Amino acid sequence: MRTHKYWAKRTEIDWIKFASQLESRFYKYFRDNNIEILELQPVFVLQEKFIYDKKTIREIKYIPDFKIQYNGDIYYVDSKWMSEPVFKLKHKLWLRKYGGENILIIAKSIKDLESKIK
Repeated sequence: MRTHKYWAKRTEIDWIKFASQLESRFYKYFRDNNIEILELQPVFVLQEKFIYDKKTIREIKYIPDFKIQYNGDIYYVDSKWMSEPVFKLKHKLWLRKYGGENILIIAKSIKDLESKIK
């Protein structure tokens, strides 16, 4: 079995496979607190694919862990205990393209999530 580059342990809850224990804890928190999960891993295209010098350059995507509804508001939630340089760049691109109309919460624990969602 291949190990994750940040030692994340894959877990499974309710027949759903999660990339990390933190992500599964967020799922359990939403489930146990009757917070509606609208979508798992919604996809945002930050930059479309394009052709350069006769080569196709792949699109750049950002995929948060959850789309939830809480108190009538829609949130996108990403569980991150460590921010890597690629994520920081994608986060900036996401804010520019989608940030005005969507709320993105990046949390590293349940306590951090609770403080940002309420």
